[in-house]
Amino acid sequence: MVSHSELTEHIYAQDFDRDANTIEVFVGRLRKKLPLGLIEPVCGQRYRLLAP
Repeated sequence: MVSHSELTEHIYAQDFDRDANTIEVFVGRLRKKLPLGLIEPVCGQRYRLLAP
C-alpha cells in the first residue's frame, strides 16, 4: 500500500507547490489504462495495487 503523502513526495521536488487533487487525477488516469479493479483505495488515503 502507498499513501497519498508517499506518492506526493515521490512525484514532486520539495520546493514545488503541491496540489492535493493531483494524486487522485493521476490514479484516475491509471485506472482507465489498467484492468478494472487493479488499483483499489484503502481507508481513503492509501492505494493498493492488486495482482491481475
